[in-house]
Amino acid sequence: MDDQDATSLTTAKTLWTETILEIFYQTLKDKKPDNAVIEVLKEVRQKGFKTEQLIQKVEKKVDKQAALHVRALLQKTG
Repeated sequence: MDDQDATSLTTAKTLWTETILEIFYQTLKDKKPDNAVIEVLKEVRQKGFKTEQLIQKVEKKVDKQAALHVRALLQKTG
């Protein structure tokens, strides 16, 4: 793999991570049912976000109530 291929792969992974986060934020903003939030949350967690990091991002991008909801879902689902 040459440098350009590695850069393209890194860019694609970064874009996918940002995309899944935006989908997650929108799911919370739209107050989708817990099962929908959990499905997207699983994808987000696979990206390696730590609980507190994720809670902070949600509080900043959505609101404190959504952050509390995510914390509760994480405690429920592990």
